[in-house]
Amino acid sequence: MSEQAKAKPRILFFARGYQTGFYPELRDDRYEAVFVTLTREEAEQVRSKGCEVAACFEEDFDTIEPAEVPPHYLLTSLMSERFLGRYDQETRLEILGKEIAFWRGLLDEYTPIAVLNEIVAIEISEVLLIETRQRGIEYLAPMYCLIEGMFYWQPDPLTLSGQSLDLPEPSPHALELADAYLEQVRQSDYKPYYVRNLAGRRSLRPVAIGLAKSVQWRLRDRRSRNSDKSGAFRYESYSEEYGKRLQVFSASFTRSYDELDAIPETREIVLYPLHQEPEATLNYMSEFMANQVATIENILKCLGPHQTLVVKEHPVDKGALLRPKFQDIRARYSSLVFLPAEVHAREILTRCDRVVTLTSSVGWEAACLGKSVCVMGEIYWDSVPGVTRIGSWQDLRQAMRTPVADMERVDPEDARRFVAGLAEFSHKGRPLPNPHLYDPANIADVRDAIVAGAGIAQIAAKT
Repeated sequence: MSEQAKAKPRILFFARGYQTGFYPELRDDRYEAVFVTLTREEAEQVRSKGCEVAACFEEDFDTIEPAEVPPHYLLTSLMSERFLGRYDQETRLEILGKEIAFWRGLLDEYTPIAVLNEIVAIEISEVLLIETRQRGIEYLAPMYCLIEGMFYWQPDPLTLSGQSLDLPEPSPHALELADAYLEQVRQSDYKPYYVRNLAGRRSLRPVAIGLAKSVQWRLRDRRSRNSDKSGAFRYESYSEEYGKRLQVFSASFTRSYDELDAIPETREIVLYPLHQEPEATLNYMSEFMANQVATIENILKCLGPHQTLVVKEHPVDKGALLRPKFQDIRARYSSLVFLPAEVHAREILTRCDRVVTLTSSVGWEAACLGKSVCVMGEIYWDSVPGVTRIGSWQDLRQAMRTPVADMERVDPEDARRFVAGLAEFSHKGRPLPNPHLYDPANIADVRDAIVAGAGIAQIAAKT
């Protein structure tokens, strides 16, 4: 047997964010792990775990010779990127050229059979996806399954749409899991596990961290933009995000919300669950509606005179509606109501029969409760029969003007079979943020899922 045949298959891990500390735990005898990072801090974190870093984009930035950027290279656009808009267009093109060269060099050198990364949430991940597709390399991007403790590899890491899913026929066990899940969802106090036990809006610790981080990132941004020194480039910027925390903390003492009980019973309530900003489900999965102020305004234009739009904050983005951009639109529209994150979505769903959403999980819960749901973004449940997919604002206006009794609804059996099919399609494990992320059993499950997703057993059989 040749040395090449004996070599372990390589998997490239793009370790960033929460993944930075977790991915080194996924080393396994069945494959060779190659670690790549975006930032210098992430590189140091991986090295502290005893792993070699094959490349770090920020560390290598000054020495990368930019590739030529082909016309219309990106599958989305320069505008979808959340961090790099602070640079001028010429600099943006140079950065994009370096991203292309960075990944081409690594993929050619290491020839991985798969890469592991999140769904496309920033430009450098989109470039990685494009370059892996051109080489026929598997791009493994995990996505929560509705059943806790399970996940699946996203068939298309650039979208969460259910149209990309090819769900199998569910087994009896998968149907049992679906029944248990749907029973939980129908409980009046149901909350997905990722929005449980959150800090209060006036908790001082997040504000103190926000203040320190805001100053830190502003200084970094200034140095990155204005310095010609080697090593000055920074990809990410969280100035706006941490600055927002301070802004909404202050506003929570001076500004107020509306009250659900103040809406007359004669009004028909339409719920729009606000998305956290910034977020990949906005920038990439709802690319043309990522500006939520404009989205809210357009939804209002689709409503009739007896309908009221209720916008509720995301549980992890408390105070978002107190920001000036949202307060301005609230002052201009009388049929618009703002509710705080602390109001449970079920309180609103008991009063309304229509939900308009981009990708919110509240939309799926509403569909399971028999509500009319219009979805405008790309999310895993958008192809379930009875969910109304909206392709244009004219479509939404027609849907809002259609009597609610005549709107499509999700049949409980269709919901059951969808959840069961998703469970059948999924793997055991929790590779996304959760309290059990570093449990040894969870790490073992995720390793097994990587081996299955990368097709390592099939490769071994061929050799």
